[in-house]
Amino acid sequence: MTDAQVETPVPEHLRRWHELDPAAVEPGTVGFVWGNCQAESIRRMVAPAGAEHGVEFVRLPPVFEMDEAEVGRLHELVGLAGVLVTQPVKDEYRVPGCGSEQLVALLPSDARVVRVPTTYYEGLFPWQVHAHDADGARVDAPLTDYHDLRLLHAAVQGWDVDRAVAAVEATRPDPDAVRDLAARSQAELRRRNAALDVDTTDAVVAGGAEAMWTVNHPANATLREVGTGVLATLGWAGEPAVPGHQMLGNAKAPLDAAVLDALGLDPAAARDRWVLAGREVPWAEVAGPQLALYADRPDVARRAVDRYADRLSALRC
Repeated sequence: MTDAQVETPVPEHLRRWHELDPAAVEPGTVGFVWGNCQAESIRRMVAPAGAEHGVEFVRLPPVFEMDEAEVGRLHELVGLAGVLVTQPVKDEYRVPGCGSEQLVALLPSDARVVRVPTTYYEGLFPWQVHAHDADGARVDAPLTDYHDLRLLHAAVQGWDVDRAVAAVEATRPDPDAVRDLAARSQAELRRRNAALDVDTTDAVVAGGAEAMWTVNHPANATLREVGTGVLATLGWAGEPAVPGHQMLGNAKAPLDAAVLDALGLDPAAARDRWVLAGREVPWAEVAGPQLALYADRPDVARRAVDRYADRLSALRC
């Protein structure tokens, strides 16, 4: 057998999905949660209640990992589903037919749909952004996946690691700019959630410094609001099954004490480093590979700095 013929082993956690045979599925007995990295956490919370109502919530890969063949299989299975819980996913977001409303259109007439948010909040992490290439594709930052405007600015200025880290650690944001960004981010979150069955804005505000681990990784307390909303929308009694560990807490971004203070939160909750898989990671360890990426792809850094120029200016003054 050649290397090209060797099949990649199916991960244990996705085996059920790969082995599920549409011909053997009784209509109405399977359910799916569709969306991004938050979707699996939502599935875990509602799966026990689903089992009590005769619906097995089958684990799926997130939309950004699905190829066209897998989406095709999902189309077959959605046609047999009893419940679809879905975040907003644009039509043709990555591959044909992957949009949330495209899946809804394939459901049986008696299937239930629950539309839930993609919780994205910048208020706690004003320097954390995504960066993109010239084609609009997201470019993940080494180590953290997320980019920091201070490091992006340092790259554009041609600074080395030591000077970049010193700038990060010395930055004191303008309190009014911090509050303005938080207010605008909350307003945008509520606007996007208005047409959905669940709104997590109040949970984000109430959660304070512990509401989010990154801009798009909610803490369990925030995710619980989604699970509660799903069960309520379906009319299922009980509480969501929230585990003791933080489902999306593998990467925790730094929390700046000055940011927390500007938002009226306790500065004692600050983190001055990334925490990755339980390990505190010094800024120099983050800055090194990220500045190397920007040196290799200066267009990525320049594009991000230009896009967020107003924010960078406001926060650094």
